Amino acid sequence: MARKYTKIEILSEEVFRRKEVGETNREIAESYGLTKDQIKQLVKRQNRKARLIAKGYVPRSKGRPQKNAPDEETRRNKELAELRMQVELLQNFLSEAGRK
Repeated sequence: MARKYTKIEILSEEVFRRKEVGETNREIAESYGLTKDQIKQLVKRQNRKARLIAKGYVPRSKGRPQKNAPDEETRRNKELAELRMQVELLQNFLSEAGRK
């Protein structure tokens, strides 16, 4: 039987709402086609994250950080310079073509 992959994190708000109403992990899991253990792990993971945030832990982004990540202002200045260069090239092209 082929596995059915579901982004379970997307369902977390709905799962917690249904848990507050009083549904069991098994009932929630059956309605989404998951196992009760998957729902249990989701709840455990979300509760752990909430506890860490309450203690003052700031969650970091996943993955390898960029080697020399440019700051926002540097990125904007570079993008602005590229746009100015494109405008200048288009103006030169139009003047050579005799349109302006």
